[in-house]
Amino acid sequence: MIKTIQLLGQVGINKDAQAQELPDNAWSDGANVRFRNGALERMKGEQQVFGATTVVPYFVIAYYTAGKRYWIHAGLGKVFADDGTTRTEITPATPPSGAIDDRWTGGVLNGVLVLNNGVNNPYFWAGTGVLAPLTGWPASTQAKSIRPFKNVLVALNVTKSGTNYAHMVKWSDAAPPGSVPGSWDIADKTKLAGELELAEDPSLMVDQLPWGDVNIIYKENSMYAMSATGGDDVFRFTRLPGSVGLLAAGCVASTPYGHVVLTHGDVIIHAGQGPQSIINGTMRRWLFRNIDTDTRNRSFVVANPQSKEVWICFPELGQTTCTQAAVWNWEDKTWSIRRLNNLTYGATGQLAPSATSKWDAQNFAWDDAVSAWSEDELSPAQERLLVCSQSQTVSAADVTGTVNGAAYTSFAQRDGITLGDASAVKTIRGLRIRAEASLGTKIQVEVGGSMNPDANSVTWSPPVIYEVGVTPYNQVDTFATGRFLSWRLTSLDNQPWRMTSLDVDFVGAGRY
Repeated sequence: MIKTIQLLGQVGINKDAQAQELPDNAWSDGANVRFRNGALERMKGEQQVFGATTVVPYFVIAYYTAGKRYWIHAGLGKVFADDGTTRTEITPATPPSGAIDDRWTGGVLNGVLVLNNGVNNPYFWAGTGVLAPLTGWPASTQAKSIRPFKNVLVALNVTKSGTNYAHMVKWSDAAPPGSVPGSWDIADKTKLAGELELAEDPSLMVDQLPWGDVNIIYKENSMYAMSATGGDDVFRFTRLPGSVGLLAAGCVASTPYGHVVLTHGDVIIHAGQGPQSIINGTMRRWLFRNIDTDTRNRSFVVANPQSKEVWICFPELGQTTCTQAAVWNWEDKTWSIRRLNNLTYGATGQLAPSATSKWDAQNFAWDDAVSAWSEDELSPAQERLLVCSQSQTVSAADVTGTVNGAAYTSFAQRDGITLGDASAVKTIRGLRIRAEASLGTKIQVEVGGSMNPDANSVTWSPPVIYEVGVTPYNQVDTFATGRFLSWRLTSLDNQPWRMTSLDVDFVGAGRY
């Protein structure tokens, strides 16, 4: 009997539900694969875009000025700017003194870069010289988060002369074009600067991110909308529905459908209205069972616009940097898992064409490549995802078949397959694979069987190799028997591949 399993990329990975309860086209495990447009496909890797950094980069941000596309990366005590050709140290005269868990925040206001580590006074940079102390910033004052909103800077969780105001939001005067604000003086009634404590919820201020015409302020267990009034009050603050907040600075990303937020026990999406969980029932239990308790504040959330994804990057149990990501596709609403090489942060932005190579990093024969000559999925004006690593690299994601020259494993696995009857014993005789890939691409195929739904009791067949365009009739002959069946597809080379369906050749073997 032949059964076709269609649209292998329609559901994605579900780690929380019992495998035998999933539809046949869902997956119970996997790594470095994604599910979009109804297909299962291998994720692309990463390509180092600048020379090895002289410090471990804990923050990266795009900045454009004077016809150049800079990427700024910051370590604990030094800051650098790369334009794809030249690296320039822009460390301020008095170097930063923050520790690993003092998260950098900042952004670009009126064409000027602003950086803040929560320990030192904030800095700004306009494309020349080195970072300078932020103009007009009050003496002996620090803030956990500073980011641009409209034509002002907004600071959260402010410390004045050693006294912490954990619920305070403080904003600057309006900045003139091409410059930073000249004043934060709330006593000067000729300025727009002001401050307010949002203390209705006792949890601490964490971070912020604009959404349309409002700035969303995140506390640990609540959210507020900051919007311009156009009157004497300058800004209005409204508490948003829900008792959810932000796990740590940098744990929110913007998508066309709203902010995706990593909270203390969920991943939610909202557009200034009621928050909705996007992970409950699929990956929520898995995520929070695997995230390290002591270093969870080093997690970060970043969008990957090229693939319409959000990456929830986190340190696994016992790890000190991000080693895994739960990946959500905001169009297909599918979840997948990506293994990470000790990432410390990620950001999106434009990248100078000279910073990436289209061919020399592909690691497969030109004659076999499935892409066109000089193909690049993105124009220079489109945004890419860049990630920085403990290994002192800054890399572009989703651009090559390796991770900085090293091979990586991609696999998709499904356990608990009943083929319509959980009480009947079945014997798989083979799989017919239909993969879109270059000639000779190798995929390892394994099937397994168990008499009970426990995935740990699966007896796996010896692996068989399927080669695209080589294996006769696309038929992989392999055998497994059980009430609950499994299969696993593993990439064996650096080639990209994609599949929407496969055929299962099986026979019924009775009830026992």
